[in-house]
Amino acid sequence: MPKDASEAEMTRGRHTRVRDAIFKISPYLDLDLTHVEPDLQGWRSDSYILMDAIDRIRPSLILEIGTWKGRSAINMARRCKALGLSTEIVCIDTWLGCKEHWLNKDDPDHYDSLKIRNGFPGLYWTFLKNVADNEMQGFITPLPLPSDTAFHVLSKLNVHADMIYIDGSHEYESVTRDLTLYWELLNENGLLIGDDYVGWDGVTRAANDFAKSRKLRITGQHGKFVLSKGVPVKICFPN
Repeated sequence: MPKDASEAEMTRGRHTRVRDAIFKISPYLDLDLTHVEPDLQGWRSDSYILMDAIDRIRPSLILEIGTWKGRSAINMARRCKALGLSTEIVCIDTWLGCKEHWLNKDDPDHYDSLKIRNGFPGLYWTFLKNVADNEMQGFITPLPLPSDTAFHVLSKLNVHADMIYIDGSHEYESVTRDLTLYWELLNENGLLIGDDYVGWDGVTRAANDFAKSRKLRITGQHGKFVLSKGVPVKICFPN
């Protein structure tokens, strides 16, 4: 589809119930990104585990908590498009970064990626630029809120997802909170996938403790963990 395709053409036939419920006007309407440079940097954003999960459960709604520049969401949207799915991917993030980004001023993958101008990050515009350049506006809905606030908004709207991907904070308390809250929004027979497993102690402990407290079987390896609700869904981890 041409780059100048209209918003209506981009979203025709797509399921955007969450976007329609939250926004009066599409976040992509009259979007001027001429001043924004493309930057699709990310970590483990093309994970086989995410793609396999989409292949197996054919989700109509995916919630992503922690989006960064949108690379994982764009890759998931590509997979959904290839499968002919009308999937909405709601990306929940403040786009303000976390402490690792603010405390590493000499690291281009962290501090510089915030694109700080006049003391405020411009990461949200980088995200929108990446989504638009990859023509995934019809699949991806940004929700620029803290994860707990977004939970209360989605809960009030009675939103439930088939697949949830948590890739936000690395702190034990924050990860535990996200797991506890968003587990409530996961449909039966749905999958919750988390990032940074084993690599970050806070994430690993929170995931293991949550699984133990709910008597859930956790499957994981370095980088990702998977929890299923209801009927177990087997995800094949690459060797």
